[in-house]
Amino acid sequence: MIHNFQSALCINNTHLPFGVYDDLISNVDTTVWDKQGLVTKKRRTERKTWIFVGVFSPELIAGFAIADAGMVATAFSYFYSFKDGIFVEDKTTVPLGFPQSFNPNLDSEWTLGNYSIKTINGKMTLQYLGKYKMYIEIENTKQGASIVAPSKGNRPFNFTYKNVCVPVKVQINNGGISTYATSGNYGSIDFTKGFPPRETIWNWLSFIGKTESNKNIAVNLVDRFNDNMENILWVDGRKILLSAATFSFNEPLDKTDWLIATKDGILNCHLSPKGARKENVNALVLKSKFIQPYGILDGTINIDGNIEKFTAFGVAEDHHAVW
Repeated sequence: MIHNFQSALCINNTHLPFGVYDDLISNVDTTVWDKQGLVTKKRRTERKTWIFVGVFSPELIAGFAIADAGMVATAFSYFYSFKDGIFVEDKTTVPLGFPQSFNPNLDSEWTLGNYSIKTINGKMTLQYLGKYKMYIEIENTKQGASIVAPSKGNRPFNFTYKNVCVPVKVQINNGGISTYATSGNYGSIDFTKGFPPRETIWNWLSFIGKTESNKNIAVNLVDRFNDNMENILWVDGRKILLSAATFSFNEPLDKTDWLIATKDGILNCHLSPKGARKENVNALVLKSKFIQPYGILDGTINIDGNIEKFTAFGVAEDHHAVW
């Protein structure tokens, strides 16, 4: 069940009931939960916030993220060109990268080193100006979903917002060596803010594609995180909730196919990786090991009792963090 739109996460000093809500909960102020006693300890030690924008098109797969993990802030960007078969990335990590007062909504201004995000009237502009230049313009349309999910270890909740198949424009200048661009309804937005478990594990899938009858489809799917509440299929903008999912893969994760299915039988697909973004951070206050293969997907989708084949572009992820 998708609940009606809500404008604020906090009502009368408590969060909304756990569930899936239509559109963006625009006010996700966490002041009530950031404090432990009279100090804002949980803001630094427990609260995590990030924006990830993905671009999944026939020409280009790209990712851009800024994350505030409390004691540490990180950012990364990458792109893969199907035409040239090249993958380029960069990243940064900054201790205490955001101030104590940073309590963002999706439309807040985010800046970390060479990375910035600005939003005006739902239109986001993302820039990375480093060893290459990446410009992304993405429009947050009214077809997304907000999820308020339970957490573990006496932590109050985890909030996430997902939107896919949104209009996006991308321009990349790879250090004067080559340029890349794409535009269309290939954009994906992930905004997360909450109090995930100290040890967090997930498998994740996000893709955008078309069925054999030319329906626009997209999927956000997760296992072992957020009680599988963010599993959603979009069909021409219409949202359909999905069941729990299974992810099957073998080493090396960036060179072998991933088999992914939902237990309700709606989705069966496999990802053929073209490569992967990987990271293994082992810092004093943060451990994060993940691999995010990107590539082409195909399979079947059951839409209102009709099974169709589809092809898509997207990413999967195997993630383990201690934070």
